[in-house]
Amino acid sequence: MNIQINIENKIVTINLLDKKKILDSVTISEEHRLSEDLLPTIVELLQKNKLTVTDVKKMTLKSDMGDNFTTHRIAASVTNAFNWAIAR
Repeated sequence: MNIQINIENKIVTINLLDKKKILDSVTISEEHRLSEDLLPTIVELLQKNKLTVTDVKKMTLKSDMGDNFTTHRIAASVTNAFNWAIAR
């Protein structure tokens, strides 16, 4: 399993992927609360699909926003931290 965070037109979508097939997804439309909502939303998505964090092999980020936007930086930080933690 992989998790992909997509940011397009200020809409954040979290996809649960099995290889390249989307199994489930959740959309966060309020970008100003991303720092509060991103991790709990990922946990809810995993629980809904009867998965745990240990089932996820990689998290990726696709974004149409530049690095200077806070929304992008929050998602990138979560993605980088997650991938660092599972590599340990």
